[in-house]
Order: sequence, then structure tokens, then C-alpha cells
Amino acid sequence: MASRSTASSRRATREGRATQTTSRRKPSGAGDKVARARRRRGSPVELRPLRLAALALLLVAAAFYVSPLRAFFAQQDRYDGQVAALTQAQATNRALHAQLGLMRTRDYITRQAREQYQLVPAGLQAFVVKGLPQAKPSTAAQRAAATPAAPSIFARLSDLWHTIRE
Repeated sequence: MASRSTASSRRATREGRATQTTSRRKPSGAGDKVARARRRRGSPVELRPLRLAALALLLVAAAFYVSPLRAFFAQQDRYDGQVAALTQAQATNRALHAQLGLMRTRDYITRQAREQYQLVPAGLQAFVVKGLPQAKPSTAAQRAAATPAAPSIFARLSDLWHTIRE
């Protein structure tokens, strides 16, 4: 029987210690009520200094990248415009070289003399018919060919990616 009484006294002592430790851990008073109220209604967003600093660094890094990216895209637009102008100038140059080659032929000189200066060879008579409608080139088609389309954001990002990879 002695073993039973010692076991029950040990158990009672352990239970006493457990109640003492739990009572020490719990804060009493108004702080306990506030903590319980937060748990019940959901705690508001806590401001953690490390996360706040990381967010601030991210925003500063983004601010440093905005201006260079804007300058890069502006430079790309200028480059694309200059490439279009160069292509158009090369096409004009080829057309002028072809016209220069034609100017060396007798038929072209004769045709230009008739069209521009109303000159006719000796022995021929020229007639002018007035009131005929003149064929005008479509101005909308000329404007569409002259202005290049603005690149989309996907094209810009793709170009940026290829530039970075090279």
C-alpha cells in the first residue's frame, strides 16, 4: 500500500506544479482580454519592420529601373524611325538610279520633252484636250505607308529580352 500512496502523492505534486506553471504563463488583467479579443475578431495586419524595409527597397529598385527603361524604349523608337527613314531613302535612291539609267536613253528624253515641255518632233502637230479628270494618288494609302505602326508592349518586352540576352 505504501507504493500506492507514494504514487498518488507524486501525481498530486506533478499536478500542482502543472497548475502553478500554467498560472504563471498566462498574463492576467487587461492584456489578456485584448489578446483574446484579437484572436476572436482576427488580428489586424501587423507591421513587420523587415518586410517593410524589403518593400521599401523593392520600390526604390523599381524607381531606379523606370527611367532607364523609359530611355531605352525611347531610343528604340528613335532607332526604328531612323531605320524606316533609311529604308525609304534607299528605295528613293534606287528609283533615282533607275531614272538616271533611263535618262540616258533617247525614248525617255523624247517622252519627258513631250510631257514636261510640250515639245513635239518636227513635222508633228500636238493637240491639248481640256476637261479630262486627272488621276490623283490616294492620300490615305500614302499616309499609311509613311507612318510606321507603334510597337506593342509585347514587342517592346521581347526586344528588351533579346537585348539583355545578347
